[in-house]
Amino acid sequence: MKTEQQINALFSRFDPALTITSISPLVEGLSNDNYLVKTATNSYLVKHYRDHWPALGLAAQTHFAKQSCCPAPLWLEQATDTAIFDYVEGRIASGDFCDSLLPDLVNLHLYPLLTEPMDIAYEINCYQHTTRYQQHLTLIEESLAYIANAPKDMGFCHNDLVKENIIVNNSGMFLIDFEYAKSNDVYFDLAALVVSFQLNTEQQQALLEQYRTLISAHHEFTLSLNKLAAFQGLFLLLCICWYEQRGAMDKVAPLLVQLHHFIKQQKR
Repeated sequence: MKTEQQINALFSRFDPALTITSISPLVEGLSNDNYLVKTATNSYLVKHYRDHWPALGLAAQTHFAKQSCCPAPLWLEQATDTAIFDYVEGRIASGDFCDSLLPDLVNLHLYPLLTEPMDIAYEINCYQHTTRYQQHLTLIEESLAYIANAPKDMGFCHNDLVKENIIVNNSGMFLIDFEYAKSNDVYFDLAALVVSFQLNTEQQQALLEQYRTLISAHHEFTLSLNKLAAFQGLFLLLCICWYEQRGAMDKVAPLLVQLHHFIKQQKR
């Protein structure tokens, strides 16, 4: 955690003309230390990265902030693993899926940067020592096998589209927290939307059809509910294991309900 003295010193380097009126720690972040800092005229988010410096994500966020779909990084200080952003007021996404987010997501997926792709098998296998992994071993193996043999739909992905990273206000929906952004199969992000907005089968079909309409001018897209289901099961398990590892059981409980419903649906 950063002290108020450290944050004041950071703002002195960022803009010495600013006078801070309040500093409030934000409890939502589990992998970083976050603070809401207010001045007389503006609100800022200060983020201290504990795990890694997300150069790729920060570059992408800088680019997409110009399109008003995410807050702009205003000050980057890699020496202290700290960044300052515009603070986006709003609420965490919930309820029905909002179509206004999908064009922004397509634009993100079309971002012309190729990186080493995320390896979903590696990510889920990091938890193979856990009881949760062993409990759902069959689901994991079947999902990974399906994904390995399915056509690839690659793009530059957010890779962490949990609802807490989708902020809603009167202007629309905004993406935040690009720490894990890199190349991946776009179905990973689409599965995250399915989980975040708890979309039923009909809504999932509509999501894929709308996505294909938006991206077809640039790329071919494989429309497959089966592929979406494979990613959905793995995304749910990744989130559950990640939260359990950090003791955030309040986050785990609703995801377990989703997982059990998902498994029941797959057996029909």
